[in-house]
Amino acid sequence: MSTRTFCLCLVFTFIGIGLATQKPRIYYLHITSDIRFRFATTLVTSKIANPANTSQEVRFDVTLPDEAFISDFKMEIGGRVYPGEINEKAQAQKKYDTAKKKGQSAGQVKQKPRESNHFSVDVNVAAQEKVIFNLTYQELLKRNRGSYEHVIYIDPQQVVKDLQIKVAIEESRDITSVKVPPLRNDLYEAENTSGQNALAVIERPTKRSAMVAYNPSEEDQRLQSNQGISGLFVVEYDIDRKSDAGDVLVVDGYFVHFFAPSNMEEIPKDVLMILDISGSMAGTKINQMKDAVLGILSDLHEGDRFNILKFESDVNFYKPAPVLANKKSLEAAKTYVRSLYSTGGTNINDALLRGIDFLENLDDTYERSQVIFFLTDGEATSGVTTNYHILDNVRRENSKVFPVYSLAFGRGADYEFVKKVAVQNNGLSRKIYEDSDATLQIKGFYDDISAAVLKSVSFKYLNNASTVQNLTTATFPSYLTGSEIVVAGKIEDNTIRVFDLTVEGLGSKGSVELALSADVKSNSFPELTKSGDYQEITEKIWAYLTIKQLLEKSIGETNQNAKDELKARALQLSLQYKFVTPLTSMVVTKPDRRDVGNLEEDEDAELIRQQTDKTNTNRGSGSRVTSSSIRRKGSRGRGGGGGGGGGGSYGGGGGGDPHFMIRFKGMDHPLCFDFPAKSGDVLRLLSDSETGQFVHRSISIYKQNTNKKDQIIGHLRIKEPGFTTMRLRSVLVRKPDEITGKREFCWNVRSRLEKIFDKSVEEFYIQDIMQT
Repeated sequence: MSTRTFCLCLVFTFIGIGLATQKPRIYYLHITSDIRFRFATTLVTSKIANPANTSQEVRFDVTLPDEAFISDFKMEIGGRVYPGEINEKAQAQKKYDTAKKKGQSAGQVKQKPRESNHFSVDVNVAAQEKVIFNLTYQELLKRNRGSYEHVIYIDPQQVVKDLQIKVAIEESRDITSVKVPPLRNDLYEAENTSGQNALAVIERPTKRSAMVAYNPSEEDQRLQSNQGISGLFVVEYDIDRKSDAGDVLVVDGYFVHFFAPSNMEEIPKDVLMILDISGSMAGTKINQMKDAVLGILSDLHEGDRFNILKFESDVNFYKPAPVLANKKSLEAAKTYVRSLYSTGGTNINDALLRGIDFLENLDDTYERSQVIFFLTDGEATSGVTTNYHILDNVRRENSKVFPVYSLAFGRGADYEFVKKVAVQNNGLSRKIYEDSDATLQIKGFYDDISAAVLKSVSFKYLNNASTVQNLTTATFPSYLTGSEIVVAGKIEDNTIRVFDLTVEGLGSKGSVELALSADVKSNSFPELTKSGDYQEITEKIWAYLTIKQLLEKSIGETNQNAKDELKARALQLSLQYKFVTPLTSMVVTKPDRRDVGNLEEDEDAELIRQQTDKTNTNRGSGSRVTSSSIRRKGSRGRGGGGGGGGGGSYGGGGGGDPHFMIRFKGMDHPLCFDFPAKSGDVLRLLSDSETGQFVHRSISIYKQNTNKKDQIIGHLRIKEPGFTTMRLRSVLVRKPDEITGKREFCWNVRSRLEKIFDKSVEEFYIQDIMQT
C-alpha cells in the first residue's frame, strides 16, 4: 500500500583517489525518526573510517521522499564538529570543489538534476581519518490509501556492527493501527507483502503515541546477504477518523489544518484514458500498458462512465460518446484494449486537445468527477511538436480546468514536459520505470487519483478575514478517499482566541459544508525532536508547504518574470528556514588553514618560532603579552615595518583589508598577503600549543556612507598564560570624537596592551582600522 517515492536510500559507494585501495569501514549506522502530527524529522548518523594512506571519496546516495527537504548536515572530524552552510547551488559547489582539490575532508548535499527525489552526498575522507556523518531531513507525511507511511531504504553494502532504526510517533488523535511489514525491495509488486517484521519491536506508551525499534545483529544481516541488509524498512500507521472538518493546530501566529474525512460515498466519475500507442511503445511497454488498463476497467463501478482515446500520428476514440460502465460494456472495452498495437508517431497536442473537448461537451457533470489519465513514453513527433505551444494550447482549451493526471513511461519520456502538463491542469504526475512492475506502477497511480469523494473543495478561515495571511493553496479540484489535504497560514491578529474555519465542496449527494472551531494557543508545542533546533511546528510546516507549492507553480509557469519571482521567493524561504531544496545546496568543509591565513601551520615556521621565543622571554621578565602591531594597508607615516606605533623589530602585521605582512631579513619592505574573508571569520594570528597562548581576530563588514562595504577587524581575542581569555572589541561604526563630542586620539594596541589587561578594558579603538 505504499508509494515508491517515500524512502530514504543510503548507498555507500567507495571511490578511491590516488593509491587508496582499502575500503572505508562503517563503524555504525543509526537512523532516528521523530514524527509529530504527521511532520517527520529523521536524523541519519554514520561513523566511517578511511584506513588507507591517501584520501578517498565516499558517496552517500540518498533517496528521499518527494516531499522531503534536507535541513541539516554536519561532519565531525578529529573531535570537532563542522556544521553545514546552506547556499545557492553554484556557491556551494565552488566551496566544495576548493576543499576537495586540496585533499581535505569536505561534504556536500545537493539535489541531482531531474531527480527530485534523489540527493547525493559526497564526503572526501582524509587518510587515516574518521568522519561522523550527520544528515537530517524533514517531511510532511502524506496519507495515501488510508494510511501514513514512513519508509527508509537501507543499503550500506556491508555488514554494520551497530545498525539501529528508531521511530517515535505522536499524533493529535488516537492511533488506530501501527504496522511494520517485513523488509521488501523497491519493486511495486512487493507491496502486497503481508505479515510483520520479526525483528521490529512496537510499543504503545499511550493511545496517541507509538515507538518502533529495529536493531538487527551482524548475524541477522548476514542471513540476508554477505553485504548486509538491503531493502525498505516501513512503518505504516493511521489515526481515528470521523466525517468532520479535521484537525487544526494554531500556535504562535501560525496554523496548520489537516483535512481527511471518512465514511463519505465516492462520487461517480467520468474517466478518459489518453494512451500513447506510437511505434516506440512496441514490445513490453505496450503489453504492460494494456495490462494496466485492463485492471483499471475492472475497477470501474456501476454509474461510472469511461472512454479511451488512442493516439499516434492520428487520434481516435474508442466510442464517440461516454460509455456507461457495466459488465457487458467493460468486457467489450477489454477486447478493444487487447487489440491495440504500436505504430506511427506521437501527436500529443491533438490528443490532449480532443480529450479536453470531449469532457467539456458532456452533460450532467455537476455531481460527477472528471479524470483525464494521460500516458506517453516519448516526445511529440507529429503535429505540434514544441512543448511551449502544446502547453499553451492545452491551457487555453482547458477552461474548466479538468485535472490531467500524467504518466511518463520509460527512459525516453520527457518527464519535465509531462509534469508541466499536470501542474498547469491541477493534476499529478509520475514517472513509470521500465521494469517488471510497470503494470502495477500504472495501476497504482490510477488508484491514487480516481476515488474522489468531494470535488471543488475550498477552505475558509476566520470568514476570509484579512488577518489570515500567507495562506498556502486553499482550493482543490477534489478530495480523494484515503488521502489528506493540508493547508497552512499565518494569523496577523494576535488577539484572536477562537479560530473558526469551514470546508465546502460537492459530494455524491450535493453540497457539503463542514465547520470547526479551535482554541488559539499562545505557547509552543514541546520540542519536536532531539535532532532539530525548532519548536514551532506550525511555522515549519507553513514554510515547508509554501516552498513546495512555489516550486510546483514555477514548473508550470510559462512567463519568465513570474517564474523568476516564484523561484526567488522559494529560495529566500529555503535559506531562511534552512532547507536543501532544488534551489539550494549545503556544504560543510574542514577549514582550509592556508585560505584563512593560519600563520602557525601554513606560513613561515621561523616566524612562529621567533614570536614564541620572544613571548617566552617576555613572560620571564614580567611582561603580559607581546604581539604584532596592527596597521591598516595603505596608511602613511605610522612608523616602521611593524606599523602602528613605529618600531621595525616586529616580524608581521595585520590590517583591516584583511591582510597580514611578514618581514624578512635583507628585505626593505615586508611581504603583504591579502586574502578573502567574510563577516564572522576568525583568523589565528599567533599560537603556542605548549603554553596555550594565542591571539585571534575576527572579521566584520563595515558599510561606508558611499554604501561600499569594507572588511575590517571586528574583535581581538587574546589568551596569556595565567590570565583568562580577553575579548577586545573595536567600535567601528562611529569614530571616537563622534561619541565623546571632542577630539580623541585612538589607542594603539602595542603601546596600550599592558594597560588594557590591567584595567580589563574590553572596548578599544585602533586608528589604523577605522574607516574614515
